[in-house]
Amino acid sequence: MKRVLRAGVILFAVAMLAVSVPALAKPVKVTAYQSMVHKGAKGDTVIEGGLEIEYDDIVITADRATMNMDAGIAKLAGKVSLVQKDVTINCDSMDLDIKKKTATVAGSVRLQKRETQAEKDESGKPKVSVITLTCARMEIFTNTQDFHASGSVSMVRDKQRGRADEASYTSSEKVLILTGSVFIEGENKETIKCDRAELHTDQTMLAAEGAKMEITFEIEE
Repeated sequence: MKRVLRAGVILFAVAMLAVSVPALAKPVKVTAYQSMVHKGAKGDTVIEGGLEIEYDDIVITADRATMNMDAGIAKLAGKVSLVQKDVTINCDSMDLDIKKKTATVAGSVRLQKRETQAEKDESGKPKVSVITLTCARMEIFTNTQDFHASGSVSMVRDKQRGRADEASYTSSEKVLILTGSVFIEGENKETIKCDRAELHTDQTMLAAEGAKMEITFEIEE
């Protein structure tokens, strides 16, 4: 017979990594808000009615989840949100692998990232831009914040907008690469069409590549 735990808040902490390597053990705290069915450390834990997962510098919330503590994985669904430093991701579902440091998200994916710019404001302080990227699917590496997005990718940063089939971001280089039917509109309404574009997310510079590239702009007479 399954035993269902029900309470306003159910709180438990577990080490998600293997017991055989305690030096590498990672504490993970899960807060459940309505119901939980727990089948032991090696079995699945099913949570309904809202939950929160906390580990490292990451906080994840969702309506429901199925977790396996021994494997360090979780499938989350329903208003899923991941917050890590200056990055916030909202989506419909997430496959989380804590050991591999990856999260694969799908369904109305929206990522927002605050990026310090090379340009400074009038007071001499670096400007900060908010990059918003939407897509159908994304895989993010939580140890680096690098990601790969696919499916109707759309990007907005200040007055710059872009569309592409896919996008890849490298955090250490602050570079976002758009590929496939790339369209970019700049802050002065100039547009660029190309096969591949490399955008530096901490400045306005971009490099375009393709068999046939097109740039359109207006000149005041």
